[in-house]
Amino acid sequence: MAPVKLYGMTMSWNVTRCVAALEEAGVEYDVVPIDFGAGEHKTPDHLARNPFGQMPVLQDGDFYVW
Repeated sequence: MAPVKLYGMTMSWNVTRCVAALEEAGVEYDVVPIDFGAGEHKTPDHLARNPFGQMPVLQDGDFYVW
């Protein structure tokens, strides 16, 4: 099974909490950095993952949690 993807800034407290939960659960994951300062959270690609343009976003296959 492919690892889940966690989109967000690694310095974000919300992303850090998600990483802690994934580690505790033993889930294989990849962190995909999103540059908030450069506005990457408002790109069409990210807005397709989360229509509000917020982070973090967890992707497991075709399923997104934001």
